[in-house]
Amino acid sequence: MTDMPSTRYRFGAFLLETPQLRLTRDGEPVKLGGRALNLLAALAEAQGALVPRDALIARVWPNQAIDETALRVHLSGARKAMGQDGGSPIIVAEPGRGYRLGIAVTREEDNPQPEVGLPARARLPGRIGKLFGRDAVTAALAGELVERRFLSLVGPGGIGKTTASLAIAQAVAERGDLDAWFVDLAPVGDGTLVLATIATKLGIPASGADLADRIAARLAERPAVMLLDNCEHLVDAAAVVAEALLHGAPNLLLLTTSREPLRAEGEWVHRIAALEFPGDAERASVDAVARCSATALFAERASAVNKGFAVDAHNAPAIIDICRQLDGIPLAIELAAARSDTMTPQAIAAGLDDRFALLTRGRRTALPRHRTLRGALDWSYDLLDPPMRALLDRLSLYRGDFDADRAQRMADGAGILPPAAEDMVAELVAKSMVVASVTSAGARYRLLDTTRHYGLERLTASGAIQAARRDHAHIILRGLGDSAAAWEGKAPREWLAEYSAQIDDVRSAITWASGTDGDALLAAELVIAAAPLWFHLSLPGEFLKHAEAAIAVMDAGGVDPSRQVELLSAYGHGLWHTQGPVPAMAEAFARALALAEEMGSPALALRALWGVWAQRILDGHYAESLALAQRFDAAVGAEGALGDRQTAAHMLALSHHFSGDHARAMAMLERVMAGDAVPERANHANHAQIDGKIAVMSLLMRLYWMRGDLDGALAIARECAQDAARIDHALSVCYGLAVGCIPVAIAAGEPVLAAAWIDALADRTERHGLDHWGAFVSGYARALGKDAPLPAWISGMQAEMFAVALDPKAAVPWRREPA
Repeated sequence: MTDMPSTRYRFGAFLLETPQLRLTRDGEPVKLGGRALNLLAALAEAQGALVPRDALIARVWPNQAIDETALRVHLSGARKAMGQDGGSPIIVAEPGRGYRLGIAVTREEDNPQPEVGLPARARLPGRIGKLFGRDAVTAALAGELVERRFLSLVGPGGIGKTTASLAIAQAVAERGDLDAWFVDLAPVGDGTLVLATIATKLGIPASGADLADRIAARLAERPAVMLLDNCEHLVDAAAVVAEALLHGAPNLLLLTTSREPLRAEGEWVHRIAALEFPGDAERASVDAVARCSATALFAERASAVNKGFAVDAHNAPAIIDICRQLDGIPLAIELAAARSDTMTPQAIAAGLDDRFALLTRGRRTALPRHRTLRGALDWSYDLLDPPMRALLDRLSLYRGDFDADRAQRMADGAGILPPAAEDMVAELVAKSMVVASVTSAGARYRLLDTTRHYGLERLTASGAIQAARRDHAHIILRGLGDSAAAWEGKAPREWLAEYSAQIDDVRSAITWASGTDGDALLAAELVIAAAPLWFHLSLPGEFLKHAEAAIAVMDAGGVDPSRQVELLSAYGHGLWHTQGPVPAMAEAFARALALAEEMGSPALALRALWGVWAQRILDGHYAESLALAQRFDAAVGAEGALGDRQTAAHMLALSHHFSGDHARAMAMLERVMAGDAVPERANHANHAQIDGKIAVMSLLMRLYWMRGDLDGALAIARECAQDAARIDHALSVCYGLAVGCIPVAIAAGEPVLAAAWIDALADRTERHGLDHWGAFVSGYARALGKDAPLPAWISGMQAEMFAVALDPKAAVPWRREPA
C-alpha cells in the first residue's frame, strides 16, 4: 500500500502535513487536538489570507449549530501549543471578520519541480492593473539597483512602494535572467522571525543557529534579486538580515520597502514621490486629467466601479481637487475613486473634510492597513513612541510649512526639550510622517494634508487641542514682527514671500482666536500684524472681514494705540481696493492720523497721512491732494528714509499730473526714477502696496500721452502690461491696466489691444473681489461702444478718466511752463 499523497505547509519553524494533519517544529512533533489541527490546516491553505470565521466553523463542525466560542477555544489552544502565547502571535485574529496566519507560508507538494529552472516572474506576485506615473522612475531605479546592489524605497503608507518595487524587481530579473524572491514582512510581528520567514520562502528548514548562513548560501547558488517588502515595523532586524545576506551572497541584489530607511551598510535610499496632478491653471482641462498620473488613476478606478463614469469639463476641477487634497497618494486616491459608484467627484471632494469616514472601501483582500485611509495612518502612528506622537499631533496645526524654530516652539508646549525635539523631527522625517525640503534659508518641514487631518483628530481626542492652538497662534504672531516695514516699502521681498506662504496658518490662528474658546485680543493682534500679507496676496476683501471684527475689539479697549493706527490704516487700504475712496476710507485714515499725532509717532503719522492724501486724489479733489502731498514731503524732509522720500515724490507727481501741471509731474517722477535706480533701493514696494515700477510706468505713459507722444506712451504701456503679468500681483496689475495701459491704448486708437487689457482687468477684479477696480472695466468698455452699465457710485477720478476715454480731447494737455 502506497502512502497517500500529501501537501506540506512551512511557516517559520513549523511544518504541517495534510491531509495527515501532522505538525512538527524543527522536526519535533507538536501535540495538538484534531479540531485545532483542522483549523490550522485551513489557515495554512489560505497562505496568509483571511479565512472568515463562518468558513472555519463550517469546516470543522459541518452542519452543526456552533458559536464562535468553540472556535476561539481551539485556536487559543493551538497558540499555546505552538509556544506563541507570550510573543507575537502566529495566528492573528481580526475581530468580527476571521483569522489568518501571521507569518509567510510556503506550500510543497510530494514531488515538487525544482525551482532553479523557473522563470523569475514565477516567484514575484503578478501585477493587476496599470502602473501610473512610475515608468520612468522604475526604469531608472532598476539600473540603480544593479549598480548599487542594495536599494530601499521609502515613503508614507499608500504611496505605492510595493507596486513600484515589484516593477523594479521584475525588470531587473528579466533583464539579467535572475532568480527573484518576494518576501512580505507585513504579517511578521517579531524581528526574530525575519530569517525564518525568508527561509520558508526559499524552501529550506527555518531553524538553527546558522540559519542566516544557510540562507546566504542558498542565495549564492545563482544570481538573484530579493524584495523584502514592508520592513518599517522590523527595521532593526531587517537591517541586520540585509547586511548578512549581502555579505554572504555576493551576487544578490536586495530591494526593500519601508516607511523609513533601514540605515544599514551599503543602503541607497530613494523616497517615492506622490503622483502628479494638474495645477490651478489646468483646473478645467480634461486633457490634463488624462495626462497627469494622479488624476488618471482616479479616472480609471472610478470607471472600474461605475461604467457610466467619464471625465468632463464639469467634473475635472473636482477630480483635480480630490487628488490635491489627498497629496497624490495612490492608496487614498483609489479609496476615493471607489466611492464613484454612488457619489459624484464634486460630492467626494466636499466629503474629504471627513476623509477617514469616507475613505473606507479598500480591497477585501488587502492588509487591514490598506483597507481604509485611517488604517494606513494607524499603522505608522502606532510605531511611534508617545512623546513623538504628541509632537506630531501638535505639528498638525501648521497648515503650511514650518522651520526648525517653529517645530521647537510647538514641542515646548508638550514639555519636549530642544535637543530631543530636534531628534524627534528628524525621526518623523525618516519615518515619512513629516516631509522635509532644503532651501537656501535652511530646512523647511510640512505634513501631508492627510497626515495633518489625522494628527488633528488625535490632538482633539487627547483633550490638548486648545492649549496647542493657543501656542500655535502665539508662534504665528511672533513671526509677523516685521510687518510694519512692509507698509513703508522697506520689507524685503523675501520677507513678504516667506510670510505670505504662511497665510493659511494666519487664517487658522485667527479663526481659533476669534472663536468662543479663543482670545479676541490675540485675534486682533494677529489681524494687525498680518495685514500686509493680504495686500501682498491681493486679498483685501478677505482682510476687511477680519479687520471689522478687530476694530470692534479695539473700540472695546485693550489694543495698543500704535496697533490701532496700523489697523485703521490697513482698513482704509482695504476699503480703497474694494469700494473705492468712500467716506469710510477717509474716516479710517483721518482717525489713524489723529491717533498717530497724539502719540507722537512720525512713522505712523506718515502712513496715515498717505491714506488721507490717497482718498482725496482718488475722489477727484486734486488741489487738496497737492497740499497733502506737500505736507507729507515736508514731514519726510531731505534726510528722510529713501522709501519715504520716494513716496513723497510720487505723491507730488500724481497730484501735479491730475491738476494739469504735467511738467512738474515729470520733474517729480524723474526724481522717483532716479531714487529707484540706486543700489539700496532693492525693494520697489511703496505705501500704496503697489509695485513701484508699475506705478511709475503708469504715470510715465500718461505724461508721454499728455505731451502728444502716443507712440512712446503705447510702448511704455505694452512694457508695463508685460511686467504686471510677470509679477502676477493682482493689485499692481489692476493699477497698471486701469490707471495707465487701457486709457493710453484707447487714446492711441488701439481698440483691440484696449479690449484685451479690459478683459485681463475684469479677470483680476472678479477673481479677487476688487469692486473699485471692477468699475474701470465698465467705464472703459463703454468707451469702446459696449453696453456696460456703471456702478451706482464711482469716484471723482474715475468719472474724469471715463470722460476722457469717451473723448480723448477732454484730457488737459501739457503745459510747457510750470504754472
